[in-house]
Amino acid sequence: MCFDTENPGGAVTIAVLDGFDGDSRVVGINYRPADGVLYGLGDHGGVYTVDADSASVSLVGRLSVPLEGARFDVDFNPTVDRLRIVSDSGQNLRANVDDGMTTVDGALNTVGPPVVSPITGVSGAAYTNNDADTATATTLFDISSTTDQVVIQAPANSGSLNPTGTLGVNASGGVGFDIYAFLDGSTAVGNEAFSVFSSSRASRLYGVDLLTGRASEVGAFPRQVVDLAIPPAQG
Repeated sequence: MCFDTENPGGAVTIAVLDGFDGDSRVVGINYRPADGVLYGLGDHGGVYTVDADSASVSLVGRLSVPLEGARFDVDFNPTVDRLRIVSDSGQNLRANVDDGMTTVDGALNTVGPPVVSPITGVSGAAYTNNDADTATATTLFDISSTTDQVVIQAPANSGSLNPTGTLGVNASGGVGFDIYAFLDGSTAVGNEAFSVFSSSRASRLYGVDLLTGRASEVGAFPRQVVDLAIPPAQG
């Protein structure tokens, strides 16, 4: 589907994703800052490029580590061009989508004391400052559907979670999360975060304040949504 972030109820269905090889569905999508291409991760670890106009997918590789969990999210780290993968089981991976090589990073955990690992229920992840300038700093934010919180994952490779605030809404269902970067030339100068929270009844779009954690409802989608990816460099 494609939609305006001010009117999710007006979302238009493009087509059903087609062309999977060894996977049955996509569990997360994100635009890669390095090339501007939309990528998707399949439920059995296949990495695909996605044609946003036709909804056709093309296999480009496969993770070298099996996925663990029921819900996932993915986002490219714009500074090192690696795909971050988190799951509700506490899994924390980073992958080179060009060759599939996947690093198992520290399980998601609280910084304590006491340190609790793994932390389950995290199923939303997004980096700030998505631009093609590798010198731009970036921060990884996650959403916990267990505690209904926004958390900073830092260091990202260690999986340490630091809460910023509560969402103010129930995120116990599926979570999709993305952060749009406003650019000045080719450099990110601001960010705006959006999340989709899904229940058996509806998927709803929210704006998310990253510093306070507060989520503000924008509206409901006409059908269920698994994840969202905002195209870069709009306007």
